[in-house]
Amino acid sequence: MENQMSTDRFLEGDKVYLSTIRSEDIAVFIKVMNSEDVRILARSRRDVMNEANAREMLEKLMTREEAFIIRRNGDDEAIGYGLLLDRDEYNREVMLGISIGDKGNRGKGFGEDAIRLLLKHAFIDLNMESVHLGVYEYNAPAIRAYEKAGFKFAGKRRHARIIGNKFYDEVLMDMISSEYFSLYGDQEMGKYGL
Repeated sequence: MENQMSTDRFLEGDKVYLSTIRSEDIAVFIKVMNSEDVRILARSRRDVMNEANAREMLEKLMTREEAFIIRRNGDDEAIGYGLLLDRDEYNREVMLGISIGDKGNRGKGFGEDAIRLLLKHAFIDLNMESVHLGVYEYNAPAIRAYEKAGFKFAGKRRHARIIGNKFYDEVLMDMISSEYFSLYGDQEMGKYGL
């Protein structure tokens, strides 16, 4: 299995690589989606995922070319997933989503590395002009990771989530292609022989 995983490297970064989602990834998908930390950060109202509803969601994701499992370099362990959703070919924009399941894998740069790989795929492979996302204001580590990757504050949806008796805003962030190539262009263009 390990050899199959190491040949399934769609994009490789310094700390992680993205691989296509396969049906055998269902266990990791359930683990990430049911992680208490992920559920708290997303403030999801969905039920805990079981094999049936996870398989249904996974099968939908497998039909998208922009859905990936995030695996650590070195040991190939699946630690989360990354998505590029709602691709608008006409306006050349897409929404980025990422989740690192286990708290022990956060704060180590794995998420930032995966974000950079998703950006590379969006701006170079898919020729997007804009990548955007939304993150709730209480998820400060994610906001910092997005800022470190080069995302800019684009606005907010006020009172988008309620937790207890308190409302929280959704922070909207984006990056346009000129910003991406200003930050990463020299590194990435050299890899493509441009």
